[in-house]
Amino acid sequence: MDILAMGTAAVTSAARYTVSTGASGTLQLVNDVLVAAMTAAGLVVGAALDPVGQRLADRSRAAEEHQRLAREADKRRAGTPAPDDAGPASDEPVVDDRSGTDEPEPSGVADAHNLLAQGRSPSRTVAAAVLTGGLFAGLAVEFGPDVVLAPFAVFFAMLVSVSITDLSHRLVPRWAIYGSVALIVPLLVVTSAVDHRWDHLWGAAIGGAVAFVVFFAIWWFVPRGMGYGDVRLAGVIGITTGYLSLIHAYLAFLAGFVIGMVFGLVMMAVLASGRKTKIPFAPALAIGAVVAVFFGSHLAHSLFGTGS
Repeated sequence: MDILAMGTAAVTSAARYTVSTGASGTLQLVNDVLVAAMTAAGLVVGAALDPVGQRLADRSRAAEEHQRLAREADKRRAGTPAPDDAGPASDEPVVDDRSGTDEPEPSGVADAHNLLAQGRSPSRTVAAAVLTGGLFAGLAVEFGPDVVLAPFAVFFAMLVSVSITDLSHRLVPRWAIYGSVALIVPLLVVTSAVDHRWDHLWGAAIGGAVAFVVFFAIWWFVPRGMGYGDVRLAGVIGITTGYLSLIHAYLAFLAGFVIGMVFGLVMMAVLASGRKTKIPFAPALAIGAVVAVFFGSHLAHSLFGTGS
C-alpha cells in the first residue's frame, strides 16, 4: 500500500507539467507561440542532426573495424585463432556499439541491415526534421512554458538521431549518447532548482542505474541479442523518464519491449527467416520512451490505478 501511495504521488507530481485546458486567452496565445517556436526549432535540429548522426555512425563503424582487426592480429601473433563468436568476455564494452557483433552472421541468420539509406539522403533528412519538429511541438503542448522542455527536447532529438543510425548502420553512436547525457543531466538539475523538485533527481538516478544494470546483464549473458549501444541508450532513457517518475521509466521499457517484439515478428514474416532474425532495437526503445513521456500518466492510471 505504501508503494502504491508513492507511485500515485510520483505520477501526480509528473502530471503537474501538463498544460491546463482552462488556460486564459493570454496563456493560450503564449502556448500557441511556444508550439510554433518549438516546431520550428525541431525542424532545424532534426535536419542538422541527421547528417551529424551519419558521420558519427561512420566513424564508430571505422573505429570498430580497426579495433577488431587489431584484436585478430594480436591473437594471430599469440598463436591463437580469432573466435567466430566474440562475446563480452574477450571484448571491451566500448567496442560493441551495434545491435549485434562485428563477426559475419552464421548460416541461417537474417539481418535487417540498411532499413534506411546510409550517408547523404535528402528524403531521410526531411523525415528526421519533420519527426523532430512534431515531437518538439508535442513537448510544448504537454509541458507548456516550463524549463523542463529543455532536457526533454535534447532527449527527443537524440532519440530520433540514434534511431535513424540504428536503422541505417545497425549502430548507436556512443558520442551521440555521451553528448546527450552531458546536456540532459545539467538541464535536469537546473529544472529541479527552478521548479523546486529535487526529489525528481532521485527518480532519474534510480531509473538510469537500474536500466543500465539490467540491460548490461542482458548484453553480458546474451551478447548477440543486444548491442552495447542499446545498453547506453537504456541508461539515458531511464534517467530522463525516471525524472518524471519511476512508473514512467517502467512504462517506457515495457512499451519498448512490446514494440520491439511486434517489429521483430513483422521482420521475421517479411524476411521469412524465423527466430534468428536480428533487428535494430534502438527505435523500439525510443518509441517506448516517447509513449511514456506523452501518455505515461494516463497509462499508469489505467493499468495501476495511479495518477489523476
